[in-house]
Formats: sequence, C-alpha cells, structure tokens
Amino acid sequence: MSAPLQPPFRYDPLSIALHWAVALLILVLFLLGWYMVDLPKGSAERSYFFSLHKSVGLTVASLVVVRIAWRARQPEPVPVAGLAQWQRRLAAMTHRLLYVFMIVQPLTGYLSASFSGYPTGFWGVPLPQWADKDPVVNEIFTGVHVLSSKVLLALIVLHTCGALSHLWSRHENVLRRMLPGPGGQQSETGTGYGNAAPVRAPD
Repeated sequence: MSAPLQPPFRYDPLSIALHWAVALLILVLFLLGWYMVDLPKGSAERSYFFSLHKSVGLTVASLVVVRIAWRARQPEPVPVAGLAQWQRRLAAMTHRLLYVFMIVQPLTGYLSASFSGYPTGFWGVPLPQWADKDPVVNEIFTGVHVLSSKVLLALIVLHTCGALSHLWSRHENVLRRMLPGPGGQQSETGTGYGNAAPVRAPD
C-alpha cells in the first residue's frame, strides 16, 4: 500500500478544518432557518433562534474571510490527472460561486436585520445598527437573503454530488485530499495528481 501523500498533493490541515467547520455551520444555519420562520412572531423562542441564526451566520462569514485569506497564501493542490476539461471548469466555477454566496448570505442577513428595528448581536456582543427601521428596505434585503440561500443550497448540492461522484470513478483522490487524517493516497488504480512525482511521507 502506498504511503500518504503530502502537500501540495492534498489540502493543508487548516484548509481542511475550515472547510468542514464552514460546511457544518452552514448546515446548522439551514436547519435553524427552516425551523425559526414558523415560530410565533414576538415569542421569546423566535427571538432566541433568530439571534442564534445571526451569530452563526456571522461566524460563517468570519471563517470564510479567513479561508479566502489563507487560500491566497497557500498553493492549490496539484490537479488530479484524468479529469475532463469541463469537469475542471465546472468545479472551478462552482467553488467561486460558493465563496460569493457564502459572503452574500450573511451580509444580506445582517443588512436585513439592520433595517428591521431589532438589535443585532454577535454571541451576545451588540453590533451597530446601520439605519433606522425601514420595512421596505428590510423586505428587499430579506428577499435577497432568501433567494441567495436557495442559490447557495443548489451550489452545495452540486458541489456535494460532484465530490461524491468521484467515489464511483477512478478519481477518488479528489475527495480524499479534503478529508481529515492521512487521506489523499495514491490510488492503486494508478490515478495520481497531474504528472508530478508523488512526495511520500518519511518512514
């Protein structure tokens, strides 16, 4: 069995940790969002879950900013050999759009809250309200927030299906290089990373 491959053949530990932390928190956001909208308006339970939703959303935005900054400093892993050109382009486009909507989502949510007349906090720390209560502007940002959530969900489904599809192909290392632990091994079927020689971990 081949020894685990080291960077740049797989993502670095911080990138992997950020990826899965953001993925988990986005799942929490969707679950909270679907649950809280049906709660009675003015109830303490609704206020609690809306506040929690805002805090988790702003946490996601902060982690995404860190991830973008970190990614700008880290080289991309070597491309997996054998992927069709359309697959590479689709993956690149999906990744870029995911980053865009992972920023648009919390930003529009925060702006919507700023015009709602309700205070916004970040894990108990009050945040500035950028404007007075304005139902019309609040409704506009709420609409954009809801619409962008649907686009983000569609992108997540596309991204997940694309990643899982490699389990049934000869490109399983595409998925393994983002998994925690000693993943990203050279496939026994011979599918490697580009034309680069693998760098093996020391014995």
